[in-house]
Amino acid sequence: MKGKIVIKLDEYLKKHNISRSSVVRNGELRYDTVLSYCRGNIVRLDTDTLAKLCSVLNCRIEDIIEFVPNKK
Repeated sequence: MKGKIVIKLDEYLKKHNISRSSVVRNGELRYDTVLSYCRGNIVRLDTDTLAKLCSVLNCRIEDIIEFVPNKK
């Protein structure tokens, strides 16, 4: 593996004092989906979910996910 994807949604929400419930409500998302993204328990990223998250948070994709290359 050349690197990994790190989901930073929970960090972003805490930094901006945004509750998961408000993301669920305003983004028309399921709570368990948001919770899975916050915990990083995602095997496959869903582009529709990511688009809704970015829209409701008014952020860029880089704010909530990051590619971290392996150290040599």
